[in-house]
Amino acid sequence: MKIPLEAFSEVFTDYQFRLLVTMYQLAGSKGRFKTSVTELCRQTNKNSDRTVRTALKALESHGFIIRIPGKRANGFKGMDTYELVENYRTTKKDVKNYRTENYRTSHDYKSPSSMTNKSLVPNSLDSNKLKDSESKGILMKEIRVPMREYQDDGDNLAGFGLVEPKDAPQPKIRKSDPKTRGRRAEHEWTPMDVAAEFSYRVGRKYPLLPGTVSVKQLSGALAKFRKQYDTNALIELELLRLFMADERNFQNIGDEAPMLYKMFLASFGKKMNQARENLGLNKINAPIDTAVKMGTLQASDGRTFQNSLSGRAQLARYEKRLKENANG
Repeated sequence: MKIPLEAFSEVFTDYQFRLLVTMYQLAGSKGRFKTSVTELCRQTNKNSDRTVRTALKALESHGFIIRIPGKRANGFKGMDTYELVENYRTTKKDVKNYRTENYRTSHDYKSPSSMTNKSLVPNSLDSNKLKDSESKGILMKEIRVPMREYQDDGDNLAGFGLVEPKDAPQPKIRKSDPKTRGRRAEHEWTPMDVAAEFSYRVGRKYPLLPGTVSVKQLSGALAKFRKQYDTNALIELELLRLFMADERNFQNIGDEAPMLYKMFLASFGKKMNQARENLGLNKINAPIDTAVKMGTLQASDGRTFQNSLSGRAQLARYEKRLKENANG
């Protein structure tokens, strides 16, 4: 689906327009998807869920999205479903101003419109004046007393179906747990997070090879590289994308699976500048020593082979040929 042309002429804040673009990307060709406010915060790199909720209300009020509330079986609020309007037809009449510039106004701030000198409870003198005015037939002028705007969370409202259920309490996100990396910004990922992501992507590509990657050893190597070569999570993830895209790295995946993470580390020296360029960073001139140190085996004539499954098989075949040539 394409973003309607009317979206470019609406008076949106920068974030509201960015949220709309993100939702079109998440919806894809179906134009409909299910997500939570927390996930939209992560997708748009926004820490305040209140800002996201306000932007969603603005997009819904302008007629660009349709929100379908979701509920779980236990009665708590579930993830909402959002449907993007393909043929835009505005349905708004009195659209509120959902801008968020004044969200962090201090609590003791009072706007000029919220101040009044009129007493809300008339005293005895005011009551006598009111009676005299009514008895003389004097027309009274209506005085509107401006009140400070406030937001009611609806806890005291009576009725059924009038109040949207509260979100279920979200579990605390621990940065030390790599399983929570999907709910954290990628630039905050630790070496353990990147190592776990490498293991996850290899497992998706080759699901019949469980336990292929040593996450602990790869994490230690990445932490060492960060200190020596000033790398970070974004550079490592771009290097991982380049590594996974090159099918030559997986030609001997059956035999070399335990050594795959070392091949990934060895690719840093060749692919570092390409990864930095893809991220818009300057290239570096200093060579990065990422030579993979593998154990070796030596044949009877001095030839060396890698101490791996394929290397040991090659050594056995080589020794067999040497023995046949000696007997022949």
